Amino acid sequence: MTSMPPLPLPDQLEHPVRYLFTDVDDTLTWEGRLPPATFAALDRLQQAGIDVIPVTGACAGWCDCIVRTWPVTAVIGENGAFWMQRDEQGQIQRHYRQTSEERSRNFGLLQQLQTELAQQHDFARPTDDQPYRETDIAFDIGQQWQASPEQQYTLLNLLQQAGVQARLSSIHINAWLGDYDKASSARAWLAQEAQRTGFAISDNEVAFIGDSGNDAAMFEQFNNTVGVANIHRFLDSLPQPPRFITTRNGGYGFVELAERLLQNS
Repeated sequence: MTSMPPLPLPDQLEHPVRYLFTDVDDTLTWEGRLPPATFAALDRLQQAGIDVIPVTGACAGWCDCIVRTWPVTAVIGENGAFWMQRDEQGQIQRHYRQTSEERSRNFGLLQQLQTELAQQHDFARPTDDQPYRETDIAFDIGQQWQASPEQQYTLLNLLQQAGVQARLSSIHINAWLGDYDKASSARAWLAQEAQRTGFAISDNEVAFIGDSGNDAAMFEQFNNTVGVANIHRFLDSLPQPPRFITTRNGGYGFVELAERLLQNS
């Protein structure tokens, strides 16, 4: 993989893509909404046999809604803590990366940390979706209110100093305890899929599209990576930038990629 600046999204990728991982906030959405064209693109990808798997920092409650109502194959949520997917009977199953005992212990420690930080710093504001989270804590930096860059990085450093994993996205800072992340859970999902179908999955058949520092592990893990145009402000802080970049922001950039994949499917 190269560390060169991302190239413009080409008309055609080198290999057909069967599995498309995608971030959600500011990758599928834009300005807080899911554009109709983006939802239509998700549906067209599904109809073409391309599996779309959102991999997101979003809470379990939001992921449950997505997997039940959107044209997607599965959802990896809370930065890799679990994935949700329908079984052969159409029932939603949750697959966790940690045992229930680990999750309960870690979540209690995280809630205590979140309370302490919120009491000490007025910019350490829990997200409105915190009650719907099962494994992590999240702080609002750009959804209901806008934290300054200095406040964002102060909070990120405080979390890391406390010994938890923390990632900065376009709207939240997520923090958790555990050795998983978006990329390791995406790999675990692919391994499960290969076992289920009986077919090996090549990295050439997998792509990812994202928008922020919270997607760094995915950009490092896979070869076919794309950033939507609004990723520009994060590029200098990414250890590995995406390989390609779209011309449009958020969900409109996702549509650009979807059109390329549909042309080549």
